[in-house]
Amino acid sequence: MQENVGTLDRTARFVAGPLLMGLGATALGGLRGRPGGIIALVAGALIVESAITRVCPVNRMLGLDTRERELRTIPL
Repeated sequence: MQENVGTLDRTARFVAGPLLMGLGATALGGLRGRPGGIIALVAGALIVESAITRVCPVNRMLGLDTRERELRTIPL
């Protein structure tokens, strides 16, 4: 898959993902099996995964590419 997550977006994901995971684990009770907490844990993990791989399926579905313009490639 082609990368579609830019540097600023990636940094925000590296901050937001762990915060969401921590919120899900503690305040929402994800470690105790509460559905809201489990959803927050999974969502945070997916956000971190997209920051690591620089590929976001949601961005792709919406036609978004947050990479810097000069780094974008033109599909042949």
